[in-house]
Amino acid sequence: MKKAFNFEFEEEKPNRLTYECSLDEDERLETSVENGVPFIYLNRSAMITMAKILIKMANGPYSNGFHLHLHKDFNEDAPDALVLLLPSEEEKGSSDSERGVEVGKRDRRAE
Repeated sequence: MKKAFNFEFEEEKPNRLTYECSLDEDERLETSVENGVPFIYLNRSAMITMAKILIKMANGPYSNGFHLHLHKDFNEDAPDALVLLLPSEEEKGSSDSERGVEVGKRDRRAE
């Protein structure tokens, strides 16, 4: 049996990415490093949210060096859990303000 994943989104500014969480806001995102290997723990709801974020980053107007801070359980009041980065050698080590990057915010609207 084949399954389809359809996701439509509006293109955003080159320095901004927003994302939506489920109505239940039950996403669970945690990270750790075990024996030197990074682990990302996601429940199914969080996997869908992460997939949509990655699709938007891959297909959006974002340039190398763009990054997005994701917080534990996608809760903007929680500490950072993961940073997604479109790498650029010449921008390594520069700050957000030097790049003019506005980090993403959680959008609580329903899909």
